[in-house]
Amino acid sequence: MCFVHSGTAGACGLVQQASAGPAAAALSALAAGGGTVGGMDVAGAGSPDVTTGPDGDKVVDGFGHVLHNRWNRDLRPVTTVRPGEVVQLLCRDALDIGAAARTMTPEATLTIDLGKVHPLTGAIEVEGAKPGDILEVEVLDVAPLVDFGYVVVSPALGLFGSLRPEPLAPLAPWNEASQLSDPTPGPAAGALPEDQPHNSGAPFIQLFHFERGQNTGFATFTGADTGRQARIPVAPFMGIMGVAPLRKGMYRTFPPDVSGGMGGNTDIRQLVRGTRIQIPVYAEGALFSAGDGHMAQGDGEVTGTAIETLMAVTLRFGIVPDTVIAGPRAVVPAADPTQLAMPEEMLAQGYYQTTGTGPDLMENAKNAVRDMIDWLAGDQGLSLHEAYTLCSVAGDLKINETVDLPSWLVSMTLPRGIFT
Repeated sequence: MCFVHSGTAGACGLVQQASAGPAAAALSALAAGGGTVGGMDVAGAGSPDVTTGPDGDKVVDGFGHVLHNRWNRDLRPVTTVRPGEVVQLLCRDALDIGAAARTMTPEATLTIDLGKVHPLTGAIEVEGAKPGDILEVEVLDVAPLVDFGYVVVSPALGLFGSLRPEPLAPLAPWNEASQLSDPTPGPAAGALPEDQPHNSGAPFIQLFHFERGQNTGFATFTGADTGRQARIPVAPFMGIMGVAPLRKGMYRTFPPDVSGGMGGNTDIRQLVRGTRIQIPVYAEGALFSAGDGHMAQGDGEVTGTAIETLMAVTLRFGIVPDTVIAGPRAVVPAADPTQLAMPEEMLAQGYYQTTGTGPDLMENAKNAVRDMIDWLAGDQGLSLHEAYTLCSVAGDLKINETVDLPSWLVSMTLPRGIFT
């Protein structure tokens, strides 16, 4: 098998949406100067005609063209695949800022258009899939199309929104109405004070670096505030995989989806290469799409972003006929896939662990993260933003116990060996 991540380029046409719109030029500077992804030439972003697989294999271009960013059962499929057929999807980054992340200032993150987040590659029609079936998706490979990723801390994202030295800034939750494709998607109307549109928090952006095509090992971190360095174990995966909704209309990717368990922005970091995912089918052909590539993420993704990057994902589809499930489920290679990238000397240093306990699971999670941020800042000399960023890409939130009702216990762990 020869795709963007391995082998040599062959002569295969891309499967593209008929109209791309002005956003198609947004990635034009990503890979300037040439280079390879696992031996395959990608000598210019925005020119995905050179990132093709061999004859007979399908490559769907959501890299050079925005295909869609709403779930909609009336979308025209960009290609049709048979059960057992392999297809590769080229995907843009979740916030669709591409190369601009390299030079973006923290203040510029406040201008990101939330209406354009989560560009998706698809829809892929799977021949023979029908409502009442299960679509089975086998993840054969996930690899980055570029050599950088980013984390954004923003008042519109994450567990706290932007950080500040005093109380960590809260963020209004998403509600069902905000999932719809309205002209001002985002936090519920009126949830933030009118005189504090950015929640008085300080925005932040942090870059990470790795190799194009890399799907194991480490991403490098050099703190944007302090210069503190760390190695982040990588385990690439797609934050969004899903199918067309049950109901007509356009819907945002954020769960809970109004049509049930169709997938969407799940951000489950265990869905790495080797995973087999099952998703209930609601529309003829399933109409599968994917996006939101992550190089590394902690359980919780507490800033609202993981290491976001542009990604190629290689998939094979199957159908389990006439079987109903309530929502997505999967067989995954590991409960903690980043441990597979961590050498013995890193594992030997153990983990930081903090806790939060009480009757509110969300407050417990916030307290565990607050304590981890405080510990990392004091013990490792990180800024608040840097510590928060590392909690998002390498820190794992867990519900440890629910037996001491009405109080529950949540913890966060973060590997101590990542610091250099």
